[in-house]
Amino acid sequence: MEDLAALVATIYVLLAAVAVVNVLLAVLARKRKVKPWIAMVFNALTGFASIFGISVAWAIGIVPLIGLIAGSVIITWPARRSPK
Repeated sequence: MEDLAALVATIYVLLAAVAVVNVLLAVLARKRKVKPWIAMVFNALTGFASIFGISVAWAIGIVPLIGLIAGSVIITWPARRSPK
């Protein structure tokens, strides 16, 4: 039973890491340090991870879902207009 708990904890930590990397890539794409398509592809992979987590349990899937929402907002937010 301890092995199962360790496995679920590892999955939870990995999904949290995917969410953090997704937000980090979205910020870097926003600042033009990374090509936008890289952030978009990783955002899609985070979405698949979120679907997997939600299919198992909401408690596991909520972490990548929050990262997915934050990354999507950062990627799609309109650019600021430069002052003239």
